[in-house]
Amino acid sequence: MNAWQLVRVHRGAAAVLALLVLTASLLVAGLPRGFEAAYDDALNVLTGDAVAPQVDVAVRLRPNIEEDEFHDRRAFTDLDQTLRKALPPTLARAVVPGGTSHQSAITWGTPVSGILGRDTPPQRFVDLAWVSNLDEKIRYVEGREPGPPRRLAAVPGNPELKDLPLFEIGLVEEAADIMKMPIGTTVLLGNSYTIAAQVVGLFEAADQSDRFWEHNAELKRVTVRPLPQADEPDLMAVGVIPDEGLRELNARRELYYSWVFGVDGSKINARNAPAMIQAIDDYRQIVEHQAGDHATGIAQIPAAMFELTTGLDQLLDRFLAQLRTAQTLMFLILGGLVVVALGVIALSIQLMAERMRAGLGLARARGGSIGQIARTGTGTVAMIVLPAALLGYAASYLVPGPITPIVHVSPAVIAVATILFAAARLAFAHRKPLLDSRDDLVVPKSSPRRIALELLVIVLALAGAYALRSRGLTTDVAELGSDPFLLLVPAALTLAAALITLRCYPYPLRLIVRLAGRRRGAVPFLGLTLAARSRGATSLPVLILLPALAVSVFGALVSGGIAETQRTAAWQTVGAQARIEREAEIPADVIEKVRALPGVTSVLPVAKGTAQVKTGGQTSTVLAMDLAAYRELVAGSPLVVPDPPVGDGIPALVSKSFAPYPSFEIGWHTRMKLTNVGYIEKLPGLAFETGNLIVMPYEGPKLAGLRDYTNILLVGGDVDQALLKRTVGLADATVETVDAARERIASAPLAQTIIASFTIVTVALAAYALAAVIIALVIGAADRARALSFLRTLGLSQGQARLLTVLEVAPLIVLASLAGLALGLALPAALGPGLDLSAYAGIAVTEFPLTLTTPILLAAGLTAVSILGAFGHATTGRRVATALRVGESA
Repeated sequence: MNAWQLVRVHRGAAAVLALLVLTASLLVAGLPRGFEAAYDDALNVLTGDAVAPQVDVAVRLRPNIEEDEFHDRRAFTDLDQTLRKALPPTLARAVVPGGTSHQSAITWGTPVSGILGRDTPPQRFVDLAWVSNLDEKIRYVEGREPGPPRRLAAVPGNPELKDLPLFEIGLVEEAADIMKMPIGTTVLLGNSYTIAAQVVGLFEAADQSDRFWEHNAELKRVTVRPLPQADEPDLMAVGVIPDEGLRELNARRELYYSWVFGVDGSKINARNAPAMIQAIDDYRQIVEHQAGDHATGIAQIPAAMFELTTGLDQLLDRFLAQLRTAQTLMFLILGGLVVVALGVIALSIQLMAERMRAGLGLARARGGSIGQIARTGTGTVAMIVLPAALLGYAASYLVPGPITPIVHVSPAVIAVATILFAAARLAFAHRKPLLDSRDDLVVPKSSPRRIALELLVIVLALAGAYALRSRGLTTDVAELGSDPFLLLVPAALTLAAALITLRCYPYPLRLIVRLAGRRRGAVPFLGLTLAARSRGATSLPVLILLPALAVSVFGALVSGGIAETQRTAAWQTVGAQARIEREAEIPADVIEKVRALPGVTSVLPVAKGTAQVKTGGQTSTVLAMDLAAYRELVAGSPLVVPDPPVGDGIPALVSKSFAPYPSFEIGWHTRMKLTNVGYIEKLPGLAFETGNLIVMPYEGPKLAGLRDYTNILLVGGDVDQALLKRTVGLADATVETVDAARERIASAPLAQTIIASFTIVTVALAAYALAAVIIALVIGAADRARALSFLRTLGLSQGQARLLTVLEVAPLIVLASLAGLALGLALPAALGPGLDLSAYAGIAVTEFPLTLTTPILLAAGLTAVSILGAFGHATTGRRVATALRVGESA
């Protein structure tokens, strides 16, 4: 027996099997690569949006004694190299030499104790800072660069202060106006161990967008810190010093050294993120927990206490928790596809076995052993499957994305499973020589084992659905990983529904058969009778068609739920169809320009700020706005607006922190007394759950004696974001629209991938379902042709023969489609509470809108295509349905 000869003889069935294995291998190897690429893109977006101090790794030291101090640049550079050499390999690959990497020495909280030649205002602080690469980051706009420190022999009016170190410093340009410290100003710093500093230059940042400033924001601006119960806030500036200034900086004041290692987020991906977290933890142990009594360590500095600061490990922890949730849903999608693909491949194996049955059966009758028969048939299948699986695996490399173990393993698993199934199927079919029977004469009875197995599947599916709904599919996923049992629940539900459909579909058909038997035409009666008695290959497509449609409908509903939630998330982010926000006041002429824009229907002014609350010395976010007008502006949106505050004085809605107080005072532009008239938790787009929120009427500040003040505009109507930005024309204003926010959420890598995956899987499942129907018809083609030939002898026409073929499979297809549609509509309600889809929608998905249009179109389309496929098979098979001639028996 020649396996290759069998492939050549049955090349049609072999081509079908090869095509199915190829596409399945391509999908199970290509989709994971696409998923992994989306995971990496999502992580890159996450690290790119995070501030530099959260992503970078910094080693800090607060010198306590003279031995801990660094007095020249070389000492910082040497320790920087030592610290870099100690980086674990995984972390070292992500650390880049340039970018945000630098070393620094900066004092903290140094008060101005005096200004030579004039009065000293209170609450003034000037710290000193040396940064290794600062000369590349700033440019002096007035004066000159600082020089080496000098000595100040005496201080006028302070005879006790003699021979002080005098630093030359550069200040940010705005410090000359805000802190009244122009060039030439000499200040005394510190209430003890006093030093002096002279302003010799004013600078500005060379590039405001440089991420370096995220580490050193206090250098490029004057920090204003409001104080409770104080009339004036603290004003803090940082004076920069040259390399020579390090020799005079010592531990007599609050002094901190830093070695910052810039991290390239693109070097971190979903696969090395766990190793990166471990590397950070290992490096923290190396840096912070030095030998025993801390007498020795990395820096070989006695008693030095180093600290490692980074938010990267926490960022990656949150990402991995979100990733495991995302992967869980991806596994569900891929699992459904694999189940259907293997079912169709099993059907194609049965087709191949039917084609080889005569030849292998003859060899078995002539003395061939079961082993020989199985080896020959399995070898034939292997010659088809292995090249197809290899080709599908190779084609998966066309899909962009990283290569993971599943890419290599999945095609091999499909190939091995197919070959093993073929071996078992052939061994079972040819266990006895010339074993043949007529399944169409007697309806076979199910064995008790089969009934018990089916009941077990149904019970496990229902129990799993209950557990998934109550526990959640993503419960403890971050710590324990995905639960394999719960992951199999959707597949088990579809299998249980298919088994129930197979068991129950003959009963309604028998009623229809009785009705058809009363009609004069015999074709409907015969076709429906064959459908009611169908077993084996004819009914197998239900096990494929029903899961395919259920997964497709489920995907459509989930996609709709994600899209609707993305819309809600966009509204909650913006707070109106468009929002213009600025820290400073928005000029009146800008407001009028916005009102005049085409498409704008309303503009609501809002005042927002941070206020000092006299009660408890807390700070609070304060909003002054017309809530009644705001409710009208967002009517029809997902936002819910509370009733406006009404009461004596200045009524206000307050959050839980201030709920116990019937009235209290705040300092916001002026002192005003508010009356507590209600509770408010948040106002999406304007203020989220901060715990400290106060909302008063827009005229509240005017009631306190102030004029109208607006720094937020809420815009209603359809207006383009780019046009709105051009109209506003304020560089420091934030302009956001719902459409832009929704597009940003929807374009996130994970969101795009899940929608694209549902689309690809839906198309693939539809193709597999159609293939299953056609293969099942081809498997029974010989017996059907023999029966139709006898009927043609009795006068059956070609058209009636085609109709009879369609009627044989159409009821089963329709019933399977209805069951799949019902199951797909029920799956979101059954599984939805257990799925966390916030990774795809921006916020938690709590509802799945029951839109019947898409699911019904899917069901109708899949049913129509399957029935048309059956009709096409019947049409192309007209030669085998010819009438018998005299003397013929088949």
